[in-house]
Amino acid sequence: MIQLNPQYDAIFNPDNIDQDCDRIANLMNVEADFIKEALDAGLYKQAVTLYLQLLKSMANHFVEDEHYCYFDDMYSPEYSLQWIYEDIMKYDIDQESRRLLEDGHKEILQSECYQEYGYPSYIER
Repeated sequence: MIQLNPQYDAIFNPDNIDQDCDRIANLMNVEADFIKEALDAGLYKQAVTLYLQLLKSMANHFVEDEHYCYFDDMYSPEYSLQWIYEDIMKYDIDQESRRLLEDGHKEILQSECYQEYGYPSYIER
């Protein structure tokens, strides 16, 4: 089960909601730099955990704060998460980290965000 990170949850404060949720995505991109640093240092489990925590916060707030009302066709936080995921996949992460990533994605696929709204759309079943 993915544990929520209060620091990441704060990114999704309703005061940060704007058109396409760009402000939220910009804050997520700052965190993406930290995740990239962890990857570069070989701290794969830490990087995957941080990514999943950010992903879970997005999935929760997408529904709770009705992010779907703030964009037409481009939900910027999803793109930020997809870029982080693509960065992770560039590395030859260890089996434990890969399993953590797969289990985390399975959890997100069961979320209301994915089941009802199809977000994040880049995760494959």
